[in-house]
Amino acid sequence: MGAGEALWAKELVLVTGKGGVGKTTVAAALARSAHAAGKRVLIAEVTSDTSTQSQLLGLFGHPEIKGEDPVRFEDRLHGVRITPSAGHRLFLAAALKVGVLVNAAMRSAALNRFLMAAPAFPEIGTLYHLVTLLRSKRFDHVVVDLPATGHALGLASLPKTVLSVVPSGLIGQAIQEGLDAMTDDARGCAVLVTLPEGMPVTESVELARGLEKLDISVRAMILNAMPPNPFTDDERAALRDHLAGRDTSLLLGAREFRRLERALAAQEQFERDVPATAAKVTIPQSTKTAHGEVVSDVAAYLDQVEIGGGA
Repeated sequence: MGAGEALWAKELVLVTGKGGVGKTTVAAALARSAHAAGKRVLIAEVTSDTSTQSQLLGLFGHPEIKGEDPVRFEDRLHGVRITPSAGHRLFLAAALKVGVLVNAAMRSAALNRFLMAAPAFPEIGTLYHLVTLLRSKRFDHVVVDLPATGHALGLASLPKTVLSVVPSGLIGQAIQEGLDAMTDDARGCAVLVTLPEGMPVTESVELARGLEKLDISVRAMILNAMPPNPFTDDERAALRDHLAGRDTSLLLGAREFRRLERALAAQEQFERDVPATAAKVTIPQSTKTAHGEVVSDVAAYLDQVEIGGGA
C-alpha cells in the first residue's frame, strides 16, 4: 500500500516539524500523491504574513496567493494560505452578516492589532479559517503545512482551552468542529518530518508524544534526506579506527564520513524512539537540485512504501 492509499482515508493531514527539515517538500509530495490517486486535494499553508511569497504554493506555480478562498491549480487540485486575519474576517462575516460592516471592522488598525496580539486570538482565526474550508466539503483531503513545531502544539491544544471558556456560539461551534477533525482518528492525523540528526529526531519524538497526549493521531514520522551509505559495518569500523586521533581537516571525504556516522546514529535513535503507533519512513537524500524535482522524487518514493498502517 502506498503513501496515498494509507493516508488518504483522512480528511485532514497536518504536516509539521522543525524548520528546515523538509516538511514543505513532504507536504507538497503528499498532495501530489493524493492528486495522482484521483483525489480532490487542497494544499494549505498556515502563515501570518501573505506579503511574502509562499514556498509551498510556489511549487505549484502560485507563490503569491492571498485571500481566504482556495485557488484552482489543476483539475481536483487547489491551494490556499490559511491566515488568522482571514479567519477573523470569516467570523465577522458570519456574525455581522453585513459586508460593509465587516470591511469597516477589518480596516480598523486598532482592531487588527488586538486580534493578532490578544492571547489565542491568532490561533482562533487560523482554526476558524481551517474549519470553514473543511465545512465546504469540496475536497477529499486537506493537506496542511504547519509553520513550526511550537505552532503545531499551540494549535492542537487551543480547542480544549477555548471550549472551556466559550463552549457555544459561532466560535465555540467552530472550535469544536476543529477539535473533532483533528482528534477523530477516522478524519485526521499528523505527519511529522525530521532530519537524520540527533537534536531534530529528539524534538520530533517529543512532539509526537505531545500530540498523542492531545489525542491527535501521529500516523507517520518521516526521516528525511538520509545520505547514502556505501560502506559495510566492517569498512566503517576500519575508517573510524583510521581517523581516530588524526587531523582530518585536509583529508578528502573525512567530513562526509563523519556526517554519515551522525546520520546513521540518528537513524538508530529514530527507529528506537519513535512511538510504535506511528509508521517510520526513511526517505533517501535526493540527487536533484531543483525543488520541484525533489518533490517529485519524494512523492515517487512515498508511493512505494508502507506509511501509516493502512486506511
